Amino acid sequence: MMITVALVDDHLMVRSGFAQLLNVESDIEVKGEYGRASEAFAALSVSNIDVAVIDISMPDESGLILLEKLRAKHPNFRAIILSIYDSASFVSKAIEAGACGYLSKRCGPVELVTAIRTVANGDRYLCADALFNLSNAPITPKALDALTKREYEVFTHLIQGKDVKEAGIILSISYKTIHVHRANILSKLGLSNNVDLIRFALQHKLLAE
Repeated sequence: MMITVALVDDHLMVRSGFAQLLNVESDIEVKGEYGRASEAFAALSVSNIDVAVIDISMPDESGLILLEKLRAKHPNFRAIILSIYDSASFVSKAIEAGACGYLSKRCGPVELVTAIRTVANGDRYLCADALFNLSNAPITPKALDALTKREYEVFTHLIQGKDVKEAGIILSISYKTIHVHRANILSKLGLSNNVDLIRFALQHKLLAE
């Protein structure tokens, strides 16, 4: 049985590399490649592919928001989230959004193929680091439930000491937008500044002391 795959990543070289790798497999065929979430949503809303591999950080919209929208239209839509992050918080958010798999970008090509076959077969696949971090994660404070997915992404960078410009570069959004998200985060958590954010993270064991 042929497994049809869609690749959603804003980096052309990544998409092309994955496509070449996957099309070598006798049971996998890449049917679509998309560099923007909006482009992927328009195409995948009306197509019938078996597995989508979606980068969590897209320039126009989070890969998790894209996945939620696709699953709202197609509840059985199956996707693997791809990210440079494998912390428990990111993995949890992906699973909540409906992801059937999660891969760190540090994973090798063989694992990508294995993950696609596993998810296409109706099972869940988490890379080893993601599974370990999820299994050993502290309990997340309820206050964080009020944050949107994008705000939570910004939150994770700020508590690691990133400034708004660095966070903006990593998430591919403007520093002005980061400022807005930061203000919303502080308001929702009842905090005043970045020092309070880091203290909050330490108190709830979201960071190593």
